[in-house]
Amino acid sequence: MDICELYGPKSVIFLYAESIREMEMTTVMFKWRRALSWENIVTANLYFSQLQESSYHLKQTIRPYYIALISNFNAINEFSLATSTFDMSSAVWLVIFIYEENGTDYCHNPQGNIFHLRFNTEMMVRCGTENILREWYSIDTNQIEIMDVATWSLEKGITKLVPDFLYERRNNLKGLIMRAVLVKDSQFTIINKDGEIDGVFGRIIKELCRTLNFSFNVVSEVKEYGRWNPKEKTWSGGIAEIYYGRADISISDFIINKDRLNVVDYTIPFYKSKNILVIREPENLAVQWSSHFLIFTFSVWIAVLGVLIASSIFLIFVKIKIGTDRKIGYLMVDIFLEIWGIFCQQGVHDFSPKSSLRIIYFSLFLSIIVFWAAYSAALISFLTSVNHVLPFDSFEGFVADGTYQLVISRGTAYYDMFANSKDPFAKKVMKLMLRDQELSITEHEAFKKVCENRKLAIYTSDKVKNIEVLKIPCNVIHIETGHISNFAMILSKYNSFTDVINFQLQQFIDNGMLNRLKDMSFKIKSNNMIKHQPVPLISVISLILFFSVSIVLSICILIIEKCIFVRKGKNISIEDRIPSIKSTAFYVKKKKSIKNFAVDYADEKYV
Repeated sequence: MDICELYGPKSVIFLYAESIREMEMTTVMFKWRRALSWENIVTANLYFSQLQESSYHLKQTIRPYYIALISNFNAINEFSLATSTFDMSSAVWLVIFIYEENGTDYCHNPQGNIFHLRFNTEMMVRCGTENILREWYSIDTNQIEIMDVATWSLEKGITKLVPDFLYERRNNLKGLIMRAVLVKDSQFTIINKDGEIDGVFGRIIKELCRTLNFSFNVVSEVKEYGRWNPKEKTWSGGIAEIYYGRADISISDFIINKDRLNVVDYTIPFYKSKNILVIREPENLAVQWSSHFLIFTFSVWIAVLGVLIASSIFLIFVKIKIGTDRKIGYLMVDIFLEIWGIFCQQGVHDFSPKSSLRIIYFSLFLSIIVFWAAYSAALISFLTSVNHVLPFDSFEGFVADGTYQLVISRGTAYYDMFANSKDPFAKKVMKLMLRDQELSITEHEAFKKVCENRKLAIYTSDKVKNIEVLKIPCNVIHIETGHISNFAMILSKYNSFTDVINFQLQQFIDNGMLNRLKDMSFKIKSNNMIKHQPVPLISVISLILFFSVSIVLSICILIIEKCIFVRKGKNISIEDRIPSIKSTAFYVKKKKSIKNFAVDYADEKYV
């Protein structure tokens, strides 16, 4: 009853050997089942040989609770035979040895692993009348590990001696050697110069080995991760090594997908990355003709225009208040040109002696200085950033464009994502995919193909951008696809060590160890980073054209003004000469008249 209260089962199944005297066991079973029924616990009693039939109860409860009674040596053999085809980790066990025979005491000194226990089996054992409860499990399937977990007495009940959680106390694999498979050219698991496993997954594996006290032996190295071949009904790559029993664990990164979950066990995902399209950097760059107006937001430009209009109106009222002989129309034009000149950092030709006007002009000058400082800084930052003209900006746009082909590393989950999908969009993607024999084995080869072919894109993880060992031979552009992948290690299906590895990985996540290991692998050396990016001429071509047009326009206006001034000068000089010509003609005419008068006067005299 105390153990049932400890584990909280909803049902209990009693198991015993057929060789036990029926009448005696029937009486005992009746008493025990009646006691449990008072606690609302459903019970049943079966022979060891009927253990497989009890699998019906697995459908009714989460984990059934078995109580096995070992009364003699024959019962040990019967229980061993029954458990040989039963998953001992699928239930919770209490085994009670109630026999006293001469010879080997299997309860205290079990030889081998005849109960077929696994590492994740939860079995508690009580030997005879001892009040010590021991836990039995097995690491290498050939030997039983025994641990004292609690004491029991009628007065105190259960007294625990170890932590409650299973893998807090089972944290030592005692030098177990696992068979491992390694995917060649994996970007997350590499072999360093010393011939040791390195990279993100390599460091995590080594940390797990130190913590859980186990090691691995690389029994196979494969070229690809592995995918399902629907025609041949077989798996390939690293998945095949695990699935067909040639390896126990992988030390490379595997993406979690539905097909693989059916044949292998995954650890908890400790990487989540965005899937991206990578294309070669286009040569043509965009000229932002509207860049001068994109510096600030629309509301900022409205505010600047509002200040320009409001200050002009305010100055008009101030000058009318002070007094002016200019008409209202000319006054508005003059003030608007003054304010515009201040915006263009020009001086005021007639600086008024009035203090009120001087304060207004000074405030405007100060505001415009601040405005131009901010505008110039933002303009320089905006114009010097290179903007690529991309044929598409999304995965859907890539498919709709249809001029690019797609390459994916062979045998990866990325390929299965589209090849095994019935989605219409996935079928469109497969039309753009290279043929299976043309796909690259490694991501490095795929990037080389992308650099050689401008009409080729690679579908991959955004983590490759931060991997030092992946030397991409050209400049590339990344485009997000909206898909996310989870990376984890894989183990054989129903592996008994999956849970303890997951527990330890969760510990690494909680104490920050995992983040430190990831930072060590994804840290880019500062010496390899380009600190200053050169600014191409085409990025500021709009600014150069703007100044060029302004200079040409200014010269044209200057020439026009010069021509007008010269023409007006000629007209003025002609008008200045006209009075002098008239005065000379009048003098000659007058002189001629006087002369004629003198001649006439002389003639009269002689007469």
